[in-house]
Amino acid sequence: MARHSRRTFPLRELGIFGLDHLDAVVLAALADARPLLLIGPHGTAKSELLNRLAGLLGLEHRHYNASLLSFDDLLGYPVPDRDTGELQFLKTPASIWGAQSVFLDEISRCRPETANKLFSIVHERRLQGIELEDLVYRWAAMNPPPGDGTFEGDDELYLGSFPLDPALADRFAWILEVPPLDALSAATRRELIERGGEPVAPELDLWSLVERVRRQRERIPALERAWAVEWVDALVEPLREAELAMSGRRARFLLESVLGVHAASRVLGRTMSLQDSGLVALACGIPHRAWGKSVPEEQLGGIHRLACSIAGSPPDDPWRAIRAARDPGRKLALALEAPASAVSGEQLSQLVADTLAGLPVAQRWALSLLVARHPGAARLGAPVMEMVAEPVGVVVEFSTEKERTVMVHRSRAGLWSRVLEAVEELRKEGDPDEVILGNLLYTLFARDEAPFDPREVIGCFRRWRAALEGAGEKAA
Repeated sequence: MARHSRRTFPLRELGIFGLDHLDAVVLAALADARPLLLIGPHGTAKSELLNRLAGLLGLEHRHYNASLLSFDDLLGYPVPDRDTGELQFLKTPASIWGAQSVFLDEISRCRPETANKLFSIVHERRLQGIELEDLVYRWAAMNPPPGDGTFEGDDELYLGSFPLDPALADRFAWILEVPPLDALSAATRRELIERGGEPVAPELDLWSLVERVRRQRERIPALERAWAVEWVDALVEPLREAELAMSGRRARFLLESVLGVHAASRVLGRTMSLQDSGLVALACGIPHRAWGKSVPEEQLGGIHRLACSIAGSPPDDPWRAIRAARDPGRKLALALEAPASAVSGEQLSQLVADTLAGLPVAQRWALSLLVARHPGAARLGAPVMEMVAEPVGVVVEFSTEKERTVMVHRSRAGLWSRVLEAVEELRKEGDPDEVILGNLLYTLFARDEAPFDPREVIGCFRRWRAALEGAGEKAA
């Protein structure tokens, strides 16, 4: 499982606050250069975000107010060519020719005939059938349209914001909701009020992040891509039943989006499983909000979980590896290494309890000693923690006694000799846990709970120690 020592927050470093949850999505959208639409109330920094992105990337940028846009603004002034007699367009600083990024602001307020002419720009990078050779990024923004939309109470405020034509909305691969101020946490609001609009952090190298996402995207294993295909296919029926039917184009968009978000999350140092990336991609890939249809978060979550159950566990799902692990120490190491979002405290506790219960007494005590000192043990529930701590307490109590008399029956003399030989070998080998292991063997013999092989106990302890300490180092 990939780990990154530093988490990066590019939108915050861009001077935009309250949108940390969109970092991976925006970065994925920059990496794949597919059309992006922002939906949100006025004053939520939609224009600021897109204009700052263009400025930081050094793009030849055009910012059009779609509600005031005429087609001549895009084309330039038509003039006849003296040689051919054909019309040519005289370029102006505002015309679209030569632009690398285009931002169509207030797209939901433009006239229908203008909106129809934007189709080819957004989807094909063409105007009047002419290829816009330099155009890479096509962005747009709008206020929530009237309808059963997500932002309650906005119907009166944005009567001039009309629902987008479904065919135009379906041309946008990314549809991101930008939250209003009162939807942010108090801490985030204060940060926005105090620092919003700050200059871009000088250390932010956005192009480098974009290139890293592209490289990470190319390295996604074929098995993970295959799972994403199954997941998208499993979404088709539940989305249709929820009256959120998607087109073939949208299905393709979602496949690329889940892989893009997953790659971006890795680059940003976020712990996000492929399933988590799928939910984010789904939430940012439903175009229905653009034409005023409510898409409750809970409903999308239920649809996503159903699709995941149909598609099965993705290759990067920690439970896939946990279930496949045969060695008890390796199994617990994987579970302790997994993020809480993938393996909850309750699930971890149940796994530890079941694993320990299935071991002979000596091995159970050895593994308990290792689990108890692992940082991940803090996530265990109280009953399971008591189960783990019990042998630890017994061994510690035994080791703190200055003297202890043990009566060795003739029938157990052979085992006592093997214990003494094993302890002497530990001393000669300089095992870092020589004292712990020696006291464990002495305690097991003194309690006479069950027969055991001292060398087998030491071998298990060492094997499990390597697995668990390796997991602890990765998780640190």
